[in-house]
Amino acid sequence: MCGISGQYGYARHLDLDAAVLAARAELIRHRGPDSDGTFVDGSLGFGFRRLAIIDVDGGTQPIVDDATGCAIEFNGEIYNYRELRAELEVRGHRFSTSSDTEVILRGYLEWGDDVVHHLNGIFGVAIWDPRSRRLLLARDHFGVKPLYWSDLGGVLRFGSEMRTILDDPAVERRLDPDAVRLLLHFGYLPSPHTLIDGVHKLGPGHLLTCDAEGVRVRRYDTRIATIDHSIDERRAVAEYTELFDAAVTRQMVSDVEVGCLLSGGVDSGMVLSVASAASSSPIQTFTVGFGDDFDHDESADAAETARHFGARHHDLRVTVDDVEALLHECLWHVEEPVLSQSTFAYQLMTREVRDHVKVVLTGQGADEPWAGYDRYLGERYGARARWLFGSTAASAVAGRFGGAERFRRATESLGLADPVDRFTAIHTVFEPRLVDELGGPGLARATIDPRDVVRRWQEPVAHLDEFSQLLHIDTRLSLADDLLLYGDKLSMSNSVEARVPILDRELMAYVESLPPQMKLRRRTAKYVHKQAAEHFLPKEFVYRQKRGFATPIDRWFASELVPLLERTVLRPDSVCAEMLDPTAIRRLVDDHRSGRRNHRRQLTTLVSLEIAAAQLLGDGAHPAEGRHTRETTS
Repeated sequence: MCGISGQYGYARHLDLDAAVLAARAELIRHRGPDSDGTFVDGSLGFGFRRLAIIDVDGGTQPIVDDATGCAIEFNGEIYNYRELRAELEVRGHRFSTSSDTEVILRGYLEWGDDVVHHLNGIFGVAIWDPRSRRLLLARDHFGVKPLYWSDLGGVLRFGSEMRTILDDPAVERRLDPDAVRLLLHFGYLPSPHTLIDGVHKLGPGHLLTCDAEGVRVRRYDTRIATIDHSIDERRAVAEYTELFDAAVTRQMVSDVEVGCLLSGGVDSGMVLSVASAASSSPIQTFTVGFGDDFDHDESADAAETARHFGARHHDLRVTVDDVEALLHECLWHVEEPVLSQSTFAYQLMTREVRDHVKVVLTGQGADEPWAGYDRYLGERYGARARWLFGSTAASAVAGRFGGAERFRRATESLGLADPVDRFTAIHTVFEPRLVDELGGPGLARATIDPRDVVRRWQEPVAHLDEFSQLLHIDTRLSLADDLLLYGDKLSMSNSVEARVPILDRELMAYVESLPPQMKLRRRTAKYVHKQAAEHFLPKEFVYRQKRGFATPIDRWFASELVPLLERTVLRPDSVCAEMLDPTAIRRLVDDHRSGRRNHRRQLTTLVSLEIAAAQLLGDGAHPAEGRHTRETTS
């Protein structure tokens, strides 16, 4: 895991200074504290930071091929690099390192841009080909690793984090009204959008090429699963169990110790089971909790799972006193507003990890492809409800449950026959009515329609059943641009590599070929996944009540965190006051404090918008780290 950055003057000459490239790479030193490197070829320059995981001594980057002059800088891990290396050696390639980075470079020399189709891993990669004066940027299939870019005045700038782009004085820091509009709808910023006008995220499964003709972006991961409706349950469980074991084992590849992030849930427990079997020593595990008085605290379940596998377990606690400082710190690293209330807990946990291991496996990524959220239940059986009740009745039912925001959102979406409209409505944070109320002069400049974001991912899978469509979209939209984004940014802020074996390409290809009834059976979510889990975990662990990685922030926003709201979204000179209607924001806060409505999601979105925008538009100073307490058990 590493951090990449650079720029290419494709339409005008640049006098590049290696010291400037190194200084910009230094801004993301947290992504790679072990070593650095630069590369300059005319108007093309790379700046690199390395976190040494594979070929610790020999994998220094950038790597340059002596024969062609082609150069690479790479952030990520390729789990099938040994197999690819053997194949390339048969084809006549010779290697000077044992790194996966060189495998990608020689794969490019063999297959060109199609090298991305051969990679099973997570990556943000830049490859320079001096023969055609052409730069290739690519992001992995599911978007585990981030990659940003900006095209301004004939110069392409790029990096693993926006700060390497924004450091250039030529890049103006202006808030993008369309991004704010999308944030209010989704609670995160879908690719290619960022808060800063003119700075873009390369989408998951996308690549960018740049030469004298300019910049072109396209989706390379166009594979659409063929649903196997003939498969029976026993075969599906057996095949998935074997593939899951192989995926986790494959992602144990490392020249340094590998640990596990552990919740009390099935997914991370399954990962720990395989990792423990593949390791010659006890796995170090890490979890975070909020105290025994909180219903969603999973730390006791996590500790029980760790004991079962003989892990060396580390347990942390976060309190309301930690939240504000951690929130500023998290948003500084994520560089985008986030809705997830678990970001500060994740930051606290990976900060602890860095004192023990460099690499952790996580259980992230199972809920979207396996229909693990409540919203999928409505989509699976919604067609019947629409046939019985129609949209008018659904809206009438929703109106009777004013305080139950999630239920209201779900029932309102049931009445929408068009799948794009329905999928868009399912992910609504601020209902259209609230957006109208909030709309200030800044937001009035937004012209984007959130449905267009969903439609881009829906159109290639429109031939599938609508349940499978939604799972496909969520796996590449909300998962990539929300959970995976902050997972990468926060773990790497602590120089920790977080791997997601459930999103292994071979495993996911199989999961997406399974029909709906293998994923949601009556009211049992992740059906075959849980059947397979019985091969890895005690049955009582598999069927524990799912709590989710949540926090008591609903309660805190009505009590201890009210001063935070006053210092951010309610401040007269705030970014929110500029973009939105301050009176409407005050009404949201008052409704939440009174208990009339639970606006936790809306308030989290606004607070994170305010803090992230202020940081991005300001001087970029790093906030002080928050306080925390720690408990360790073995």
